[in-house]
Amino acid sequence: MVERADVTFTSWIKEIDIVNAGVDVVALTSFNEGTPVSLIEAQAANRPIVSTNVGGIENVVLEGRTALLSAVSDPGRFGQNLLRVVEDDILRSQMAGGGWAHVHERYHYTRLVNDTALLYQQLLG
Repeated sequence: MVERADVTFTSWIKEIDIVNAGVDVVALTSFNEGTPVSLIEAQAANRPIVSTNVGGIENVVLEGRTALLSAVSDPGRFGQNLLRVVEDDILRSQMAGGGWAHVHERYHYTRLVNDTALLYQQLLG
């Protein structure tokens, strides 16, 4: 019988798509963040997120729809949010379901290419 680890701490991973395919919930406990690409990738993989609300996190996720956020000064709330997502199959499924659509609309490379082309067209008149 294979032992199962409830939590796995790893070093740097390049194949994040493979990792995200195997996780149930993505938890981010940062005290400081810019634009957390890991949360964009988690949403693209349709994984629900529990995170502290620091830096640009609230600009990357849809609070209450793809992520549950808590103040960095409130670890109790973070724990409650994490437990809620772990125990509530329906909530976890709903949060996961909206991730890809959100990421595709805001962060997909085709949108970025189109925005860049539009900017150049505007600059060239």
